[in-house]
Amino acid sequence: MRLARGLVVLVIVAGLVAAFLVDRNDRPVTETVPPATNGVPTAEPNGAWFCPGGSGPGGVAGVNIELVNVGAEAATATVAGVRSGSGPDARSVEEVVAVGERRLVRLPELVDDADWMGAVVEVEEGELLVEQVYVGGQVSGETLPTDRAPCHSRTATSWVVASGATRDVEFGEQMWLLVLNPFLDDAVLDIAFDSDVGVQTLEAVVVPARRVVAIDLTAEITVAGRVSAVIDVVAGRVAVSRVQVVENEFRAGLTVTPATADTAPVWFLPTIHRGTRDDVVTVVNPSRTETAEVDLEIVADGDVAFDPVLLTIRPGRAVQVPLADEARLDRLESMSIVARSLTGLPIAVMSESALPFDGRVTNYSATVGADAAATRWVAPVEADLGGIVIYNPSQTGISSATVSSLVDGVLVTVAEVELGPQRRAVISSEDLEGERPIAVVEASEPVVVGRELADVSVHAQMVAVISGAEPVPLG
Repeated sequence: MRLARGLVVLVIVAGLVAAFLVDRNDRPVTETVPPATNGVPTAEPNGAWFCPGGSGPGGVAGVNIELVNVGAEAATATVAGVRSGSGPDARSVEEVVAVGERRLVRLPELVDDADWMGAVVEVEEGELLVEQVYVGGQVSGETLPTDRAPCHSRTATSWVVASGATRDVEFGEQMWLLVLNPFLDDAVLDIAFDSDVGVQTLEAVVVPARRVVAIDLTAEITVAGRVSAVIDVVAGRVAVSRVQVVENEFRAGLTVTPATADTAPVWFLPTIHRGTRDDVVTVVNPSRTETAEVDLEIVADGDVAFDPVLLTIRPGRAVQVPLADEARLDRLESMSIVARSLTGLPIAVMSESALPFDGRVTNYSATVGADAAATRWVAPVEADLGGIVIYNPSQTGISSATVSSLVDGVLVTVAEVELGPQRRAVISSEDLEGERPIAVVEASEPVVVGRELADVSVHAQMVAVISGAEPVPLG
């Protein structure tokens, strides 16, 4: 069986090479986009965004696209829908977005009769940030809370999904991998899974050209309370997200989380709070041969210091750390975490959080964190609760940061902060100007910025987006 699959891959790869030789002079703009060099999304003038998307109307993760103009002039972009399966071709629409405007593009109006749908956004003029906005569908008669997630600003040849669960019958846990192939040639994937029910592989998974494929892990890896996936793209380049649904007597939630493009030795998980929340950090070692030694460093406010959580992770395996089990952290109301590979071996991380309302956990969120710093970040915020967190990763230097709100195209300063080495500051969304504020952080030295949105109808943890600055790897 393995030999037969290998022959299939060889045939497909040969076809892809031939197609490239024939088609290389007649390709869309997105075909020339370079592969990912870091996991943090970057808003670049005349760039492209790749949105793996969500489900069609009535599905578990109905999706729309939001265009946010973070530049100094009006922006023009083409939003092209991408569908799953066969059916009518998806359509495109050109959008002109004013300075400081946040414009919603209803993706089902571009894609007909598809179970899953995504988008490719090509910025023709100006500087846009592109995010996916979700409406939770009906599960067992209950509407799931909403979520939002940034699109990818790059495609890549390897991806890691650090965590998920598939115990559908017992706990109502369902998990999908959404894979977007924005190019004119088919892509081919090999996927290695590590879970609490064993190790498994899927080989020669074909993602057709200009299509979204939803891989139902609930059917592939049943009754797993923890599952991670390492995706090797053996032909082509893709963008990947994870969809996780939970619905049972005690919990209900939807999270759609961008996968990690490649890996890095250092990650910053920005917005982790304590109190009534239930936070879990997962670290994946995708190496096939080397063991990873990892420190989870606690970044708290004030002069409080904690010893790190020490992890040893075997090749190809993942380790989960429920922070509720760390009794020494109980007195902390808020903190962030730095995951640091002590030998420099690249890793991937994810933080997941359950937030209760009215005595029942109704909102989930997850973030893959940031593997790069920069001197300028933008972060759309809209919930009544939450805000942004700014972290200085330097071990010796001080960074001075100005926090502003972009209101009607004008930057309004709301805070000035000075961050010592490896220190952080939190700015509440209540301190930002505007009904749906766009926070802009400009720093003298590279910092990392994350955000959290939280109220009854939405809970989301995300890194911010680098804009107008060069990413600096944390490692």
